[in-house]
Amino acid sequence: MIEDQNDILDSRIKLHDKHRFEIKLDIDLDAAARSSYEVETYFFVPRALNVGPHNYNKEKFYNSSQRYIRFRTPKMSLGKLCDPSLKTSPLNRVREDLSKVLSGAGDQALAVNICNELRLLGCIIRGEIRDYVKIFVGGLATYGAAVPAAQRRLFVGEGLENFLGDLKNLETALASLKAELSDPAVPLKVRETAAFFDEYVSLILEEYLTLLVEALRNNPGARARFEDVERGLLGIVTAQNRYRQAMKYPSVMVPGSTNEVLIYRRGVLKKFISGVLYLKAEFSEWEGLTQVFFGLAAGAAMLFAVLVTLYFQSRYAMNSMPFVLAVVISYVFKDRIKDWLKLLFSKSLTRWISDRKIDILDSSGGGERIGLLKEAFTFLSDRDIPPGIARLRRLDNITSVDEEGKPERVFKYKKEIVLYPEVIIKSHERRRDLNDIMRFNIRELIAQADDASVDYPYIDPATGDILVAACARVYHLNMVIKYTYYDRDEHVTIHYERIRIVVNKDGIVRLEDVKVA
Repeated sequence: MIEDQNDILDSRIKLHDKHRFEIKLDIDLDAAARSSYEVETYFFVPRALNVGPHNYNKEKFYNSSQRYIRFRTPKMSLGKLCDPSLKTSPLNRVREDLSKVLSGAGDQALAVNICNELRLLGCIIRGEIRDYVKIFVGGLATYGAAVPAAQRRLFVGEGLENFLGDLKNLETALASLKAELSDPAVPLKVRETAAFFDEYVSLILEEYLTLLVEALRNNPGARARFEDVERGLLGIVTAQNRYRQAMKYPSVMVPGSTNEVLIYRRGVLKKFISGVLYLKAEFSEWEGLTQVFFGLAAGAAMLFAVLVTLYFQSRYAMNSMPFVLAVVISYVFKDRIKDWLKLLFSKSLTRWISDRKIDILDSSGGGERIGLLKEAFTFLSDRDIPPGIARLRRLDNITSVDEEGKPERVFKYKKEIVLYPEVIIKSHERRRDLNDIMRFNIRELIAQADDASVDYPYIDPATGDILVAACARVYHLNMVIKYTYYDRDEHVTIHYERIRIVVNKDGIVRLEDVKVA
């Protein structure tokens, strides 16, 4: 994972799978009436991959990308989740609303609130367990006398015992809640949501705690010291699959099988639980200004055809061959002129117009509009690349002639997001800050790549034999990303990232961070 942070935008770029990488922005909102930021991503693609405007248009680009805007998971420790005095704990809010339902309140809004709080509770539990395990696994990797002190990561051994204690308290609290939710007076939707939540938490415990047990076992010194912790973690982990089997949940691990249902079910549960954080997006492919310019292009082309027709009509009879040829030629050129002008407008006006507009709506707040996203995509010629971007692209050139040996095509994706923090803060107490996530699929870019391996003959200097080495053939896709943030006083904050994506015909090999300063 590649991370870059400043006070406003924290960006993380990571490999999602073999063909996709993910850019994730953490956005801290202030109480301003309006805040906005822009992300300009410049893709430098080797010409050897034969990617250009002739075969890679904006439709293909947008089809290759996925965009999500969601609330950031609220931070709440596992210990505090179970604290009855914490009013913002989803666990306590579920209990509070549940007591009203069990007392005879049949308000539909109560059932909806309970379902949303259960889903939010699932998100918080996953986030906290994931973050704890990440810290402990990182610390255990450098734990021990064999690792130089300067290379050791921060690791507080006592935290493992506290973490295990918090997990046991959480299990007790959730078991008590489950008993309350099983009452027949509880609405069916709430009971079904509770079952999804229960199955999801079981999978989370099994998945992340298994990683922690593995990290402990990989470090003999730590394993000896934290033997009781390992035993406690093992007890929790091994109980999960048996528990899901006893509850007749579909997500049961069956050794020796494909376990297709387990992975599919995990995906369904994750989408359902995390859906409480996602904002609704309404796409609009129609941009008024764009259509005006495209209309002007069509009008100019039609004007050319009409003028040619009138000119030849004044000189030749309508049933003469010269007139017919003139009309046909004017028709052919009319379409070409229209397409050329549309392409010209698309390239020249990307700075002011967008390909499409997306309204960002609060899915849990009555559909209120809380922001706006605009996107634009275009190819750039060398002279259209901003000097600052070109300089960052050349940072790792070894010689002045490097560029001639690696010719590239450049396309730019610009995203502008306007947010209304006061609307968000008015409706939400815990869900405020946002994540802006984009996943990009490179499959279209490597469609014409050569084979991932190439044979290279050489002579062994020791024996004189001719041997063949299998060498990896890779391509370097380079990205320069410019982040621009405008605060409430219209002060501008700008920072850059430079990423090298090493790919071959089979997909992404690795991501590399190129330092820009």
